[in-house]
Amino acid sequence: MSNARKHVSLIVMAVLLLCVGSRAFAGDARPSMPYHGTATMLDDGTIELNLKTAADGKPAEGTLAYKVGDNAYDSIRRQLGGLRPGQTKRFSPWKD
Repeated sequence: MSNARKHVSLIVMAVLLLCVGSRAFAGDARPSMPYHGTATMLDDGTIELNLKTAADGKPAEGTLAYKVGDNAYDSIRRQLGGLRPGQTKRFSPWKD
């Protein structure tokens, strides 16, 4: 393989890795929430989202936990209108 071809291959691989890496990072931020459920703040500040139904009304089951310092923590807390330790609130689907 020629040097030019090797350089092009390396560039293509680097671009692909950057695209995949940025997509994974963007997924951590959770810019929208397609579920209904309840949110509870634990004593250590962790926010647990208990998923009940999807936006389309289909049943959903699961829990998402966001610890203080996680990428989406502040966004989730703002979206919920604030939350105090021990407090539970209902939430509906949202888009940022």
